[in-house]
Amino acid sequence: MEDKKILSVENKEEKVVNMKENIFNATDFSRFTSHFSPKRTGTTHVALCDSVGSYFRHWCGAFTLAEVLVTLGIIGVVAALTIPTLMANHRKKVIATRLKHFSSVWQQAYISVNNQNGDENYWGTLVAGDADSALQFYKENFGNYIQTTEIQKSKYGIVASLKNGSGFYFYRWDGQAETSGRTYLTFCPYYKDCIELADKTNLVAGENISDGKTSFSFYMTGQAPAYGVGNNRDRMKNECKSGVKGYCTRLIEFDGWEIRNDYPIRL
Repeated sequence: MEDKKILSVENKEEKVVNMKENIFNATDFSRFTSHFSPKRTGTTHVALCDSVGSYFRHWCGAFTLAEVLVTLGIIGVVAALTIPTLMANHRKKVIATRLKHFSSVWQQAYISVNNQNGDENYWGTLVAGDADSALQFYKENFGNYIQTTEIQKSKYGIVASLKNGSGFYFYRWDGQAETSGRTYLTFCPYYKDCIELADKTNLVAGENISDGKTSFSFYMTGQAPAYGVGNNRDRMKNECKSGVKGYCTRLIEFDGWEIRNDYPIRL
């Protein structure tokens, strides 16, 4: 009788061991939970509905490798289509904002100099195409009102950088009469463009140096060139596209210091 009892106990223990082995072989350890979960034959998913924790429950079924790759591919295509547009719009905003700021600051400085020194004819001599003359004229008149981080002489005038990363090229055109209409400012939303511009400019020949993309023209008054176009937007646009690029500044100013979608030059 005792032998039968011992045999019965041994059989029960053996069954329990076999049951544990079967359970272990039929389960996977989930990377998302701390317990074993039943296997599902043929599945390649990362996690199963009944093996994930509550935080990941919404990932029920998860994704196959192919699904992940397709999703990443779609994201890549969307990014390739949208990022250039976002960058272009950001560049437009930066250019327009800096143009507006420069025009405002320079006009205020011009008014201050005019109040201090009187009529522009008494501001001193600014010789056309002469860097030393341009530097002296600038310092004596605008130096106290325009905050620059660097000023250097170029072939025909001076190039200065501003705190926000922009810059300007100050010069007199062509040896013409000394009026504000012949003294020009070329503003560059990015200072390095003014450096490059000053190195290659042939001002003595009266070259129209602004391009409406990296450089923009102003009079010494801080106003955008508007002679001949007035408030005719179509004419501003046409001139900016294929005529006098100095009118590109006027077009942006006319549009409320905004670069609209129909701006004729690609930025």
